[in-house]
Amino acid sequence: MRNPGADAYLLVWMYERGRRGQGDPVSPNDFPEEWRRSSRFRFRSDLNELVRRDQLKRVFAFGKGHLYCLTHAGELEAQRLLHLRRDTDGRQQHARNGLVATASQASYSPTVVLEAFLALPQSFTYGSPLTLDEVRAAAVYLSEQGLATLHEGDAQHPLQALLTLTQVGIQCAGSSLSVKDFLMQNGHHPTYTTNIHGGTAQVGSGNTQNNTFGFDPSQFADFARQVLAAAPRVGTTDELRDQIIRDASSLEAESTSPAAEPSRVRRLLEGLTETLGRHATDSLAQYLYDSGRNLLP
Repeated sequence: MRNPGADAYLLVWMYERGRRGQGDPVSPNDFPEEWRRSSRFRFRSDLNELVRRDQLKRVFAFGKGHLYCLTHAGELEAQRLLHLRRDTDGRQQHARNGLVATASQASYSPTVVLEAFLALPQSFTYGSPLTLDEVRAAAVYLSEQGLATLHEGDAQHPLQALLTLTQVGIQCAGSSLSVKDFLMQNGHHPTYTTNIHGGTAQVGSGNTQNNTFGFDPSQFADFARQVLAAAPRVGTTDELRDQIIRDASSLEAESTSPAAEPSRVRRLLEGLTETLGRHATDSLAQYLYDSGRNLLP
């Protein structure tokens, strides 16, 4: 259950720095001191890894040493990470994973205080802090799924709520799986209901599907995230790669909407697969195209 490392934070930090008009190449000393000194980051090796992945470019300047700047691939990856940082579902998954991982590492008892968790680096998702409401929602979810018990404590001190892992939660923490994948592997498959009222789709969990083409918004959102993760590796022009990212982002946004509309989701999926279909000579694009088409009836 690995949280984002320095590679993700560095890309986002450099991208946002460039958008503020500070896009000049930076030296390692320009990066925040907390990242350079913290043991949770492998700062130098992460910089080397980003260069190897062609997301950072390293140049040598006399009197300054090695300097770093974002490549186009790095900008695309930073945009993807920023999208994840804003994504409600992605933030919830990050909170759930972080709570389970933190509680499992506690001394004596697999317990974490929600207030204390908010002060830890694990409560940040790509540089953006989780809110108390997000953490409490994640804690309630883990309790409902049988991975933990939640002790609210004194009503006058709600921040002191305690989350304690159950034996199943400890197994989840000890696996290499995220909370979502652990639950899926152990038979926890969410189902959805889609009721049409005046042309608006109402989607909720814990029910059954009731529509014309087996509409399950989660599978379309998962596919969109798969495309966003793979987009930097698709062999195509920068312009068309940007189009793939835009189409996939639109599909994910609609699929995760509280009122996801089946007809609109389908149109967005068809648009995304059409864009992917322009890259039939690229094996990764072809694989994604086939996966997307399989979601259509």
